[in-house]
Parts: sequence; structure tokens; C-alpha cells
Amino acid sequence: MTFIHKYGLIISVIRDQKEPKGFISGADGEARKTYMGCPVAPDRVKVYFNLQKDCLSVVDTSTGRLYCHSHRVELKNAKFHVNENGRQHVVREKRKNVHAYVIGTWVNEGDHQAYRFEKGEDGNLKKVWGCNCRNEGEYSWCENCIPESGEEFKGAYYNPYKYKTFVEDISKKPVFKSKRVIIRDKTAIGPHYNIFYIPEPKKKRLAWNAGLRYTHKQLREEKLAI
Repeated sequence: MTFIHKYGLIISVIRDQKEPKGFISGADGEARKTYMGCPVAPDRVKVYFNLQKDCLSVVDTSTGRLYCHSHRVELKNAKFHVNENGRQHVVREKRKNVHAYVIGTWVNEGDHQAYRFEKGEDGNLKKVWGCNCRNEGEYSWCENCIPESGEEFKGAYYNPYKYKTFVEDISKKPVFKSKRVIIRDKTAIGPHYNIFYIPEPKKKRLAWNAGLRYTHKQLREEKLAI
């Protein structure tokens, strides 16, 4: 069991529960194509919460077919989508349906491994850690163990009864896209699956005369010099 401390909450991640019937793991996912003879994951996927299996469903956007199920998915160059007709149906009927999802370029799925195995000089495999928190206690963690715990990430969620888009969990500002997104299902973090994303950089406001060769002040100074 691993513990994440995020926004003042202790979140437990449990991985020893039995998977629901019909759960297709990433290792068993149907390969869409091969690279140098090896099956590879889809390039771009759609991720949404599976209401029946209480996990995340990953769909290949090029084929529209299910690729796998997962408890944690990492994407890049992602966009957040909400189907307004589907949202209105939920509000009207008070029944959940799949109308909100995240589309992005596939990075990986499953829990992030903070270590790897390498063959030592004696020929035996040894565990090599990529972080230094392993000696600080059984439930210690760091950004290398759990990337989404880093300061650059913010939390997001979606509530069809309150918002028309995904929103940042503190400021409630709409979230439309992000260069990196990590989605965890509710078996990983509690009553609602959560989304961690890196906010888009703020656009710099250009001065009104940014494209002019001379400013009015420079023109006046030049005219006075003449």
C-alpha cells in the first residue's frame, strides 16, 4: 500500500483487490499495430471512467475500439471533452452515462515504478531505485515514486450537476487541455477518480505597439531632434 499526501488529504492506493469480470489489463490489451515486430499501444487514446467496472477504459481513437482497462493512465498533449447533450441527459434523468472523457497521446498505464531491476556483476538481478525516499519509512513517497505528487501538477475533476467542463479542484476554473495528464480511478484514490494535470502556461500580453517599428515616444523624440 502506498500513501499520497495531496492537498492535505491522505489517499490510499490499493492494488490487491480482485479485478472485475471482463477487466482487460494493459498487458493483455489488443495491439493496434506493431513496431519492428513488437506489438505497441495506440498512438492516441480516449480515457473515461467505466461505470460498470469501476476503473478506467482506454479506447483507441483511430479505431474506436477498447484497448484496455486500467487504474492509472498517463497521457500527454491531452484535451478534456464534455458532451453537452450527454450532460443535459444526466441532469434531467439523474442517471450517469459516459459523456466526459480525456483524449491524449498515450504514454503508459499502471502504477509508476520507482525502481528497476538490473543484472549485477554476479549475474543476479538486483533492485535499483530511482528515488531516495525508500529509506524514510514504509509509506514514504517522492516525485520520482509518484510523479503526480509534484508541485507542477494541479488536480481537476468533473461534476455534471455543477459545471459544463472539467474544472481545477481549487479555483474551479475550466480546464480544456494540458501537456501532461495522469488519471487515476476511484479504486486508487477514493470516492471519485481524480485527474492530475500540468496547467497551460499563461499567455503573455503584448503591448499595443509591440509590432510597430517606432513608438509614439520615439517618433516625438526624433521629431524634436530634427
